[in-house]
Amino acid sequence: MPEEKKVQGKKKKQQGKKTNPRKREILDACADLGMACNYVSDFDDARPYLKRGREGYEEQLRRENEKALEASRSFINTTCSSLEEVVEKMRDLMKRMERALGEENVVTLETLNELGCELRENGEYEEAKEVHERCLAGRIKVLGEDHGQMLMTLNNLGIVYNDGLKNYIKGLEYYKRALGGKERTFGKNHP
Repeated sequence: MPEEKKVQGKKKKQQGKKTNPRKREILDACADLGMACNYVSDFDDARPYLKRGREGYEEQLRRENEKALEASRSFINTTCSSLEEVVEKMRDLMKRMERALGEENVVTLETLNELGCELRENGEYEEAKEVHERCLAGRIKVLGEDHGQMLMTLNNLGIVYNDGLKNYIKGLEYYKRALGGKERTFGKNHP
């Protein structure tokens, strides 16, 4: 009998700690508040909430958990001093996300889209195009042809081709596809 208890104890340790549901709610609120501050470019307020959420998720769940990785993504923009640093950290995070969550995870695809936008802002248009095309293929497969996030990726590809690569015809094709999807989804009279 004592041997059996030891084995069960080892199994429990290997499975990890049980998460406290109340603490998890607090962590969710911290991460959500940090992401909201980040969204309105209030990085000074976002930083402590995102840090608390990310560290709490890592402690409660594990480092490569979806919530911890998502909080890490938001935390990048609040802590980097240059676009080059943002791009480098986003590349590293993408590798972690693909390994931990898979290439077709919605959070991974959102991060891939953001990486494409950061690359575009940094003037790396060819790589931005490749990243957005990967994102587009994943979003079509996972979310479908007329999902809002997929349509946003089409629009981002239009921007890359139009503004960065100066291929106005190809950019226009992506813009038209995005508009067609929005009209099918929301109707032609949607604002």
